[in-house]
Amino acid sequence: MFEDTDNRGQVGIGTLIVFIAMVLVAAIAAGVLVNTAGFLQESAEQTGQEAQGEVSDRVQVVSAYAMDDTGSDGTYDTLNITIRKASGSDDINISDITFTYLGPSTTDSGNLDGITREAVSGNADYLRNESDRVELSIDVAGGDVGAAGELESGTEFRLQLTTSSGASTYIEGRIPETAETDGVVEV
Repeated sequence: MFEDTDNRGQVGIGTLIVFIAMVLVAAIAAGVLVNTAGFLQESAEQTGQEAQGEVSDRVQVVSAYAMDDTGSDGTYDTLNITIRKASGSDDINISDITFTYLGPSTTDSGNLDGITREAVSGNADYLRNESDRVELSIDVAGGDVGAAGELESGTEFRLQLTTSSGASTYIEGRIPETAETDGVVEV
Protein backbone atom coordinates (compact mmCIF):
# COMPACT_ATOMS: atom_id res chain seq x y z
CA MET A 1 0.00 0.00 0.00
CA PHE A 2 2.88 2.26 -0.27
CA GLU A 3 2.73 4.75 -3.09
CA ASP A 4 5.75 6.19 -4.80
CA THR A 5 4.86 9.87 -4.68
CA ASP A 6 8.31 11.07 -5.80
CA ASN A 7 8.01 9.61 -9.35
CA ARG A 8 4.42 10.57 -9.84
CA GLY A 9 5.23 14.32 -9.81
CA GLN A 10 8.02 13.86 -12.33
CA VAL A 11 5.73 12.06 -14.78
CA GLY A 12 3.24 14.92 -14.57
CA ILE A 13 5.91 17.55 -15.28
CA GLY A 14 7.21 15.54 -18.25
CA THR A 15 3.70 15.21 -19.67
CA LEU A 16 3.16 18.96 -19.20
CA ILE A 17 6.41 19.76 -21.07
CA VAL A 18 5.42 17.47 -23.98
CA PHE A 19 1.94 19.04 -24.05
CA ILE A 20 3.38 22.60 -24.13
CA ALA A 21 5.79 21.60 -26.92
CA MET A 22 2.92 20.15 -28.97
CA VAL A 23 0.87 23.33 -28.49
CA LEU A 24 3.83 25.48 -29.59
CA VAL A 25 4.42 23.35 -32.70
CA ALA A 26 0.71 23.48 -33.55
CA ALA A 27 0.66 27.28 -33.08
CA ILE A 28 3.69 27.73 -35.33
CA ALA A 29 2.16 25.43 -37.98
CA ALA A 30 -1.14 27.32 -37.79
CA GLY A 31 0.70 30.65 -38.19
CA VAL A 32 2.54 29.36 -41.26
CA LEU A 33 -0.73 28.10 -42.77
CA VAL A 34 -2.54 31.39 -42.14
CA ASN A 35 0.38 33.36 -43.58
CA THR A 36 0.53 31.11 -46.67
CA ALA A 37 -3.22 31.33 -47.18
CA GLY A 38 -3.07 35.14 -47.05
CA PHE A 39 -0.21 35.21 -49.55
CA LEU A 40 -2.05 32.83 -51.89
CA GLN A 41 -5.23 34.91 -51.67
CA GLU A 42 -3.32 38.09 -52.51
CA SER A 43 -1.62 36.37 -55.46
CA ALA A 44 -4.93 35.00 -56.70
CA GLU A 45 -6.56 38.44 -56.54
CA GLN A 46 -3.67 40.02 -58.43
CA THR A 47 -3.71 37.28 -61.07
CA GLY A 48 -7.48 37.67 -61.43
CA GLN A 49 -7.18 41.43 -61.93
CA GLU A 50 -4.41 40.96 -64.52
CA ALA A 51 -6.41 38.30 -66.35
CA GLN A 52 -9.49 40.51 -66.34
CA GLY A 53 -7.43 43.39 -67.75
CA GLU A 54 -5.98 41.19 -70.48
CA VAL A 55 -9.46 40.16 -71.52
CA SER A 56 -11.41 43.37 -71.12
CA ASP A 57 -8.99 46.34 -71.42
CA ARG A 58 -8.63 46.08 -75.16
CA VAL A 59 -9.53 48.02 -78.27
CA GLN A 60 -11.96 47.04 -80.99
CA VAL A 61 -11.55 47.79 -84.67
CA VAL A 62 -14.48 49.74 -86.09
CA SER A 63 -13.14 49.95 -89.65
CA ALA A 64 -9.93 49.42 -91.60
CA TYR A 65 -8.98 50.51 -95.08
CA ALA A 66 -5.84 51.05 -97.13
CA MET A 67 -5.11 54.12 -99.24
CA ASP A 68 -3.04 54.54 -102.37
CA ASP A 69 -1.66 58.02 -101.64
CA THR A 70 -0.38 58.50 -105.19
CA GLY A 71 -3.76 57.54 -106.55
CA SER A 72 -3.08 55.08 -109.32
CA ASP A 73 0.06 52.98 -108.95
CA GLY A 74 -1.70 50.07 -107.20
CA THR A 75 0.54 50.32 -104.14
CA TYR A 76 -1.19 51.14 -100.88
CA ASP A 77 0.89 53.45 -98.71
CA THR A 78 -1.33 54.06 -95.67
CA LEU A 79 -3.42 51.86 -93.39
CA ASN A 80 -6.26 53.75 -91.74
CA ILE A 81 -7.73 51.93 -88.76
CA THR A 82 -10.53 53.33 -86.60
CA ILE A 83 -10.57 51.92 -83.06
CA ARG A 84 -12.71 52.24 -79.95
CA LYS A 85 -12.42 50.76 -76.49
CA ALA A 86 -14.14 47.40 -75.99
CA SER A 87 -17.15 47.05 -73.72
CA GLY A 88 -16.14 46.93 -70.07
CA SER A 89 -12.65 48.32 -70.68
CA ASP A 90 -11.04 50.89 -68.43
CA ASP A 91 -9.78 54.15 -69.97
CA ILE A 92 -7.09 53.47 -72.58
CA ASN A 93 -4.17 55.80 -73.27
CA ILE A 94 -3.49 55.60 -77.02
CA SER A 95 0.22 56.41 -76.52
CA ASP A 96 0.60 53.30 -74.34
CA ILE A 97 -0.69 50.96 -77.05
CA THR A 98 2.03 49.00 -78.81
CA PHE A 99 1.78 47.54 -82.27
CA THR A 100 3.41 44.73 -84.20
CA TYR A 101 3.18 44.88 -87.98
CA LEU A 102 3.86 41.82 -90.12
CA GLY A 103 3.78 42.66 -93.81
CA PRO A 104 4.72 40.75 -96.93
CA SER A 105 8.36 41.83 -96.76
CA THR A 106 8.92 43.49 -93.37
CA THR A 107 8.12 43.18 -89.70
CA ASP A 108 8.10 46.16 -87.38
CA SER A 109 6.91 47.11 -83.91
CA GLY A 110 6.64 50.18 -81.73
CA ASN A 111 4.05 52.21 -79.88
CA LEU A 112 1.29 54.42 -81.21
CA ASP A 113 2.85 57.52 -79.68
CA GLY A 114 4.48 58.44 -83.01
CA ILE A 115 1.65 57.28 -85.28
CA THR A 116 -0.62 59.91 -86.84
CA ARG A 117 -4.02 59.78 -85.20
CA GLU A 118 -7.17 61.80 -85.35
CA ALA A 119 -10.18 61.88 -83.07
CA VAL A 120 -13.31 60.86 -84.95
CA SER A 121 -15.25 61.42 -81.73
CA GLY A 122 -13.87 62.13 -78.28
CA ASN A 123 -10.16 62.70 -77.67
CA ALA A 124 -7.24 61.57 -79.88
CA ASP A 125 -5.13 60.65 -76.84
CA TYR A 126 -7.55 58.61 -74.70
CA LEU A 127 -10.45 56.24 -75.21
CA ARG A 128 -12.68 56.98 -72.24
CA ASN A 129 -16.16 56.13 -73.53
CA GLU A 130 -17.39 53.42 -75.84
CA SER A 131 -18.51 56.16 -78.22
CA ASP A 132 -14.96 57.55 -78.54
CA ARG A 133 -13.33 56.75 -81.88
CA VAL A 134 -9.75 57.36 -82.99
CA GLU A 135 -8.48 56.86 -86.53
CA LEU A 136 -4.86 55.69 -86.79
CA SER A 137 -3.00 56.43 -90.04
CA ILE A 138 -0.02 54.10 -90.35
CA ASP A 139 2.43 54.82 -93.17
CA VAL A 140 3.41 51.38 -94.51
CA ALA A 141 5.60 52.74 -97.28
CA GLY A 142 8.66 53.12 -95.07
CA GLY A 143 7.42 55.99 -92.91
CA ASP A 144 6.08 54.34 -89.74
CA VAL A 145 6.51 50.69 -90.77
CA GLY A 146 7.11 48.62 -93.87
CA ALA A 147 8.95 49.59 -97.01
CA ALA A 148 8.16 51.26 -100.32
CA GLY A 149 5.78 49.09 -102.33
CA GLU A 150 4.91 47.03 -99.24
CA LEU A 151 1.20 46.56 -99.87
CA GLU A 152 0.30 45.81 -103.46
CA SER A 153 -2.75 44.11 -104.93
CA GLY A 154 -3.03 40.56 -103.59
CA THR A 155 -0.75 41.01 -100.56
CA GLU A 156 -1.65 40.31 -96.94
CA PHE A 157 -0.63 41.91 -93.66
CA ARG A 158 -1.21 41.46 -89.94
CA LEU A 159 -1.31 44.10 -87.26
CA GLN A 160 -1.48 43.46 -83.53
CA LEU A 161 -2.48 46.25 -81.12
CA THR A 162 -1.65 45.59 -77.46
CA THR A 163 -2.84 47.82 -74.60
CA SER A 164 -0.74 48.49 -71.50
CA SER A 165 -2.66 45.76 -69.61
CA GLY A 166 -1.58 43.17 -72.19
CA ALA A 167 -4.87 42.76 -74.05
CA SER A 168 -4.32 42.27 -77.79
CA THR A 169 -6.45 42.96 -80.84
CA TYR A 170 -5.49 41.37 -84.15
CA ILE A 171 -6.16 42.83 -87.58
CA GLU A 172 -5.59 40.64 -90.60
CA GLY A 173 -6.02 42.29 -93.96
CA ARG A 174 -5.67 41.50 -97.61
CA ILE A 175 -5.41 43.93 -100.48
CA PRO A 176 -7.78 42.66 -103.18
CA GLU A 177 -6.44 41.57 -106.55
CA THR A 178 -8.56 44.15 -108.30
CA ALA A 179 -7.81 47.60 -106.93
CA GLU A 180 -10.41 50.29 -106.48
CA THR A 181 -10.14 53.14 -108.94
CA ASP A 182 -10.28 55.79 -106.22
CA GLY A 183 -7.21 54.45 -104.40
CA VAL A 184 -9.10 53.32 -101.27
CA VAL A 185 -9.77 49.70 -100.42
CA GLU A 186 -11.37 48.12 -97.37
CA VAL A 187 -9.15 45.49 -95.77
